Amino acid sequence: MWQRVSLVLVGLTLTACAAATTSSSRSIGVSGMGREVLTAAEIVASRVTDVYQAVLQLRPEFLRRRPIAQPLTPFTSMTISVYLDDMPYGSTESLRQIPLERVRLIRYMSPTEANLKYGGSHLAGAILVTTLVTP
Repeated sequence: MWQRVSLVLVGLTLTACAAATTSSSRSIGVSGMGREVLTAAEIVASRVTDVYQAVLQLRPEFLRRRPIAQPLTPFTSMTISVYLDDMPYGSTESLRQIPLERVRLIRYMSPTEANLKYGGSHLAGAILVTTLVTP
């Protein structure tokens, strides 16, 4: 009886480890981040003039995300919010004001992720721009 229980526990543990490895490997490493991330190397290679153009050309789906279905309140917005180095920055139009040469990474966060990190007013998600640290 204990052998069966042990085998089941080992099997469940291995299954959980395999599942955790598969999901976490997608988000580790800049080159392996997939369509949710836009890197500085991609931006430079595209020869665009501003951050908005980079997103529009390389990841247009960041700008066209559909909002999640939730009741609207006076504090919710149906627009995609932009965060610059984890600070609120504005709407997608504000991407035009960010110096292109300072951008290290641009990431789209789903409405669920954005609501968990920044509060429940991100029905269309958020775009996070991470810049290079200047001394």
